[in-house]
Amino acid sequence: MKATDYGRSEGWDVVLEERAIACLSEPRFEDMFWISYRVTPLTDDPELAAQLLTPEFWREESRRGRLRYRSRALGVFAPHAFASLGDHEPGRATMRALYLTPETLAAALRLATPSPDETLVEPRPEGWFACARRWLRGRVAGRR
Repeated sequence: MKATDYGRSEGWDVVLEERAIACLSEPRFEDMFWISYRVTPLTDDPELAAQLLTPEFWREESRRGRLRYRSRALGVFAPHAFASLGDHEPGRATMRALYLTPETLAAALRLATPSPDETLVEPRPEGWFACARRWLRGRVAGRR
């Protein structure tokens, strides 16, 4: 995670309704908490591709809650990211909170880990060493 600057260096996929519509790359620090990214449309829709490059697309309130940002390096979504309502340079989007935290990554990994009920792993038979250790612990505990 640190090698990718918390997901920033490899870029982000902008996801709308479960499909990637743009790629955010080339991060540039603009202000204390704001980072701008170059916008590269990934959609086949020419109208949407043209809108992605305008500042108005990133300001539109009806779309703001539906856009999600997925790290291209780690495949994890940044849960609190949002675009600035202020001025954007054409072809760039100014973002805040577009990074991953260790907690976000850990939560994503927990979701990807199957529960023991979903696995088909047979329990391994216990070896002689484990049996001897258990027997010795019982003997020591009995002396107290």
